[in-house]
Amino acid sequence: MKAILGIIGVVVVAIVVYLALQYRAIEQASSSPVKQITSENLVKTGDTWDVKFTSKFDAPLDKVFEAFQHPERIGEFAPENVMKAEILEDQGNTKKVEVIGRLDILPPGFKVQDLVTEYTVYPEEHRITSKTIDFKLADITSEYRFAPSPDGKGTVLTFTQKSKQKQQALVEALQKGALRETYITQVRAVERALGLEPMPQKKEAG
Repeated sequence: MKAILGIIGVVVVAIVVYLALQYRAIEQASSSPVKQITSENLVKTGDTWDVKFTSKFDAPLDKVFEAFQHPERIGEFAPENVMKAEILEDQGNTKKVEVIGRLDILPPGFKVQDLVTEYTVYPEEHRITSKTIDFKLADITSEYRFAPSPDGKGTVLTFTQKSKQKQQALVEALQKGALRETYITQVRAVERALGLEPMPQKKEAG
């Protein structure tokens, strides 16, 4: 009888361990290994990517929301990825910004991208929307929603995006990586603007 109970005990422990490992695997699959992203979900249907990222900032809601309202400053805070960022048009809560950026994950011929994006701010909703006006790789619409973190000590950003690819020259893994890296660059720039992350060291001439 003791032997049978012992076997049952071993089986129960094995099942518990298995379920715990499965839960951990699912949890890891839904999260990103980079600290700028709390969770992520990228799904491609046909030629369109549906993207969702969440990020947490150790800063008040108003400060984080304000920092994201100035995409034209991304070159100042992410110089390793952005070569140019300037406002082309600014009217009320809407502005058009041209950004020339570099994504090292992409192959030669695609690394440097030039795009014009229109941003609209909704102050009362703590929300920002954007859409590409001139981008050769895809038509992209995005939404940024900001809310206080559950612990009351920071801010949570929920970012959703729909990206309809215009070119199929890039393999799916590279497309996915480019979407992720573009988002990470934005988050990293805001973290630096808020003093949450150090600026990159400048390379010495020669």
